[in-house]
Amino acid sequence: MSKEHAWPQWMGRGVEVGPTQTTWSVRYGRTAENELTEYPNVVSKKQGSVLTTRIREVCQNCNNGWMSQLENSVKPLLERLWQPNYVFGRTAIGVDDAAVLAAWAAKTAWIRERASQGRVTPTAEMRRRLMDTQMPPGFTRVWIARHTGRANFDANVCRLQTTHQDDSWDTERRRNILVCTLTFRGLSILVRTDDDWGVPEMHPPEDQWRRFWPTARAVQWPTARPVTDGDVQDVAMWHDWVRHPDVPIFNRAPEHTATTRH
Repeated sequence: MSKEHAWPQWMGRGVEVGPTQTTWSVRYGRTAENELTEYPNVVSKKQGSVLTTRIREVCQNCNNGWMSQLENSVKPLLERLWQPNYVFGRTAIGVDDAAVLAAWAAKTAWIRERASQGRVTPTAEMRRRLMDTQMPPGFTRVWIARHTGRANFDANVCRLQTTHQDDSWDTERRRNILVCTLTFRGLSILVRTDDDWGVPEMHPPEDQWRRFWPTARAVQWPTARPVTDGDVQDVAMWHDWVRHPDVPIFNRAPEHTATTRH
């Protein structure tokens, strides 16, 4: 295994970020037929800039092979998106370039999930397809927004398990879903990956979030309105596209928040 930077180093050139990193973890789930339970929130603080963080989740062959090629391919596309101005006020991203952006976003979101939670939503077949084709696999959706706010080089990782939309709550047929937002240099990228079919689609506000994948035509950029820090958190954590159980009891976590430092 090799160590890979959580954020590509070229992204951080000329940007100042804080000397510490903070991670918040929030969890809740169904614990009985008539109740949901929230687990204690955890805040983890770590010394060092997020730009220096490296994660050991990738083998050397992948890191130095197809993943490196994908980084090189996406760099000019991302730099083009975060430009402040365009000729005639707009630009268009072709289907092939949108696929490259979406593949890079999916790869980055999947690694973030593995590094933060130790779990994997995409199946082995989906991961193999991404490696072999450098194309986003099925059950993957990608949106991009302009961002304005304080967050920079920020990631929200949400993993949830839900029932198939056609089944009752106690079915054994489950679906795992990853929703990840990546915010950096005036952009915010939203990635959703399901491990199978049967969960309703997401519909982020179209005037803020432009869908880059799947797409059958060139993508017009930029969007009409930017997203704020609050918008990014809402789309990553509040799932209006998933039907929450209608139960009478919601057990709140203790008021104290566990804190770890390292």
